[in-house]
Amino acid sequence: MNFSFWLEQKEFKVILEEKAKNNLLVSVNKQGFDVSVEFISKNELLLKINGRVYNVIVNSNSLSHSVYVNGRLFKIEKRLAFEILKGEKGRSRKREVKITMPGRVVQVIAREGEEVQEGQAVLVLEAMKMQNEIKSPQAGKISQIRFKAGDYVEAGAILFAVE
Repeated sequence: MNFSFWLEQKEFKVILEEKAKNNLLVSVNKQGFDVSVEFISKNELLLKINGRVYNVIVNSNSLSHSVYVNGRLFKIEKRLAFEILKGEKGRSRKREVKITMPGRVVQVIAREGEEVQEGQAVLVLEAMKMQNEIKSPQAGKISQIRFKAGDYVEAGAILFAVE
């Protein structure tokens, strides 16, 4: 499984590879960690990472995740790729819009070559039983749409490009 997250305007790319039952190789920006997992309950687990043990409790709602690691709280906001890209400067260049979680394309609203406004819906993606409009991060022309309605997309896939 591949996904990305952002912390203080820096992107972290994560790759999870299952080595054996409850044993993972986790790569964060190409740095590898051996991780074993023991599930205590639905929201609590023990992680052994390179020999150190961490007690992790995760509570989630529609806006964020509260992650407690050995009693220390980390608050993680859920944000759409559009919201993250909107904060970046230099809007005149080509932008490729990626998805951070796997899903299925429900509808393609815009077409290649079509002019769109910033924030205009380009396609609808269903992920985790919720449909989300994926919007253009900038005004411009859709230079590429890589999927059609009904296609499944993996986390990290480029959905479309606008310039």
